[in-house]
Amino acid sequence: MKVEEKRVGRIFRVTLEEGDNFYTNLCDLVKEKNIRAGSVFLIGALAETDMISGFKSMDGYDIDRLHFVGWRELVALGNITWPDEPPAALGDVTWDEPQPYVHIHMAISGGPGEPEKVLAGHLSDGVIKGMVVEIYELLDA
Repeated sequence: MKVEEKRVGRIFRVTLEEGDNFYTNLCDLVKEKNIRAGSVFLIGALAETDMISGFKSMDGYDIDRLHFVGWRELVALGNITWPDEPPAALGDVTWDEPQPYVHIHMAISGGPGEPEKVLAGHLSDGVIKGMVVEIYELLDA
């Protein structure tokens, strides 16, 4: 087991508005405020959603990239890191230097006509219907 002691730095409460792009807005804020590590909690709704679901099998990663149009509610949590290389989940992307990566795991409603259906996976992008995001910056102890 690996344990790192951290302390909470700044806390940000962000209200994303209808039509905002989730990752564009959040990554811009992370860069602007220079949040090098943190925990992210969000609740809200997306008007359009891109998600990744899947698992690692014996043959590698078996993933589905899904796109939904229509209001879907979600709860999610994740973390902020600045990796040297873009994570595989971002697809065919190259970086010249470390960039913020906001890794989000979510549960999302089934959408119009499917209120009993719930999906889980990674948020890969989305257009906001309405959302509140809380970021807890983590600093070295």
